[in-house]
Amino acid sequence: MKYLSPYKDDPYGKLKGDKSESFIGVTFSEAIVHKTDGAYIIAGHVTEYRGVTRSYKPEEALEPGLCAVPIYGKEYEVRKKGSDGNWTSDKFQPSRFEKALYEEIAANEDDWMPHNSAIKVKITFPNDISLENDSDDEVKAQIAKWVQNEQIDLSGKLPEYKAPVPYSKNKGGNGYRGISPDEKIAFLKKQIQADIKDPAYDKEESLAELTNQMLREHADSPNFIEIYFDMLISCVR
Repeated sequence: MKYLSPYKDDPYGKLKGDKSESFIGVTFSEAIVHKTDGAYIIAGHVTEYRGVTRSYKPEEALEPGLCAVPIYGKEYEVRKKGSDGNWTSDKFQPSRFEKALYEEIAANEDDWMPHNSAIKVKITFPNDISLENDSDDEVKAQIAKWVQNEQIDLSGKLPEYKAPVPYSKNKGGNGYRGISPDEKIAFLKKQIQADIKDPAYDKEESLAELTNQMLREHADSPNFIEIYFDMLISCVR
């Protein structure tokens, strides 16, 4: 597992590699979990790395700092630039423990993505060889052994994290970057919630509930409603 230093205006380092091959671990003193298409990304302040080396100057020790760690639930691609200057993609499957942890987070998002709170978490990823004699249920049961997670107050010190945009191809074969359906829904909910006048809607609501409230507040302004939602639609296309 390799650590990639922060790049350009992104203050977060990255962990990249195949979690099925070796024991690795990270400890976050404060983190926020972000949901993307097929992955949860834990982004925050790391105080300890285990089994991780720098991609550049691997002989140097890793220092505490900001880092983003993906937890994949399905096959994923890692893009890299070859010596010829062209981009290629390598496909990986999540490790057995990683996939089990993804499913655990998906089933308990309130614990991992608490509203207006952060988490303090320590995770060790056992490799696939160490789990080869365990059933899927036995792997899931080991989450309690290898993961310690608790909710904490937000310090306000974590910089904004921008989740990577998935790469895909259009019909003409040229690459472009788009956002996942989950990210589009999250954007719509955040924007509508910000524009609603009723202060009671400062908590998490469904997109349908937020839309209905916006329609109620502007029932006498159909032109405004039409323009407003047209602008939102254009933003997520």
